[in-house]
Amino acid sequence: MISILLIPLALCLILVLIHVFFGVHILRRGILFIDLALAQWAAFGYLVGYAYHVENPLMLLLCGFSATIVAAFILAIIKPLFAAINLQEAIIGVMYILAAAAAMAFISSTGLEVHHLKSMFTGHLLFVQLNDLLLTMFLYIGVGFICFIFYNRLFRSQSQLSEFLFYTLFGLVVTSSVKLVGLLLVFSFLVIPVLSVFLFVKSIKMQTLLGWGIGVIASCLGLLLSIVFDIPPSLCVILVLCGMLVLGICVFLSLKRLGKLTEI
Repeated sequence: MISILLIPLALCLILVLIHVFFGVHILRRGILFIDLALAQWAAFGYLVGYAYHVENPLMLLLCGFSATIVAAFILAIIKPLFAAINLQEAIIGVMYILAAAAAMAFISSTGLEVHHLKSMFTGHLLFVQLNDLLLTMFLYIGVGFICFIFYNRLFRSQSQLSEFLFYTLFGLVVTSSVKLVGLLLVFSFLVIPVLSVFLFVKSIKMQTLLGWGIGVIASCLGLLLSIVFDIPPSLCVILVLCGMLVLGICVFLSLKRLGKLTEI
């Protein structure tokens, strides 16, 4: 039974590495729900591909990614209008609602089966194949290389072009991962590990390293518990991540009360 979880575990570890890295910067930018919005647009793109009987995995990925590029362009264009009045999260929420409504309307008008949309939320972590794992790994290595080379342009510049490039690159990550493990687990990997250490450490480097550690531990423990309690692996990993977040908050409050907090 444990051997069945080797590929899901490897995929989780890869997802932790890339999503925690992006998660640190997304939390600092104050655009927490950008992941949900872009993932929903990717889901809409996938639905269009399914409706037109696109079966090639690469072509399906392009369908989803094309939709996220549209969303990235819209967000980059209108962000300056609402960022000045601290309403960019509201716009991101509207983008999510728009994509969700469009997906539901598209399903109704085309007679497409609802399970396609459901799979975008829950994924199929337990049934990921080796070729999916390898494709994802090489894709994220490429994304990581681009982030390393153009770090200042992507993560420190505030220009509209930089915003568009950031959203597009992150959209590519979300588009590929949401099809494999679902929107819920992708959002959890992006936010919860970093949020669990955000109260303790302030530096980007330490938040990333500790977030990686929490993500790895939660993935291993969640997959093992999924065998013990017969819970879908992705849901079990999410529950463990939430438990670690609660534990982190409790530890922070206890240390704060005792006056033993040290900023890192």
